[in-house]
Amino acid sequence: MQEQNKTALVLDDEMLIALDVEAMLFDLGFARVTVVPSVSEALDYLSREKPDAAVIDFHVRGKNCEPVAGALRSLGVPTVIHSGTSFDPDYHGTFFADFPWLAKPSSREHLASSLSAAIDQSKLTTD
Repeated sequence: MQEQNKTALVLDDEMLIALDVEAMLFDLGFARVTVVPSVSEALDYLSREKPDAAVIDFHVRGKNCEPVAGALRSLGVPTVIHSGTSFDPDYHGTFFADFPWLAKPSSREHLASSLSAAIDQSKLTTD
């Protein structure tokens, strides 16, 4: 998956994981990756920028990422939820049902596959 001149947002409060995801995104060809550790910083970033893709943790500093996921969905940004838990509709709610979920820790191949699924899903909802 080569993404020349593409940008990505990573939202994760676990810096080692965030830096690992950042490195994988660079390996996948993203030109610029912005890493933020909080929901408020992600929302601030999204008020100024529209990334080409996003990888966001479900739990960040004791909050869920629904405001960020909602903003990304509104912008039409392909988004992967990168979480230590599997998707459970009873716990996570139906809001998150259409986002690809990727278990932590993840491999470059799994990240690429999840991003492809997010891009395909984004095309379905914007067409």
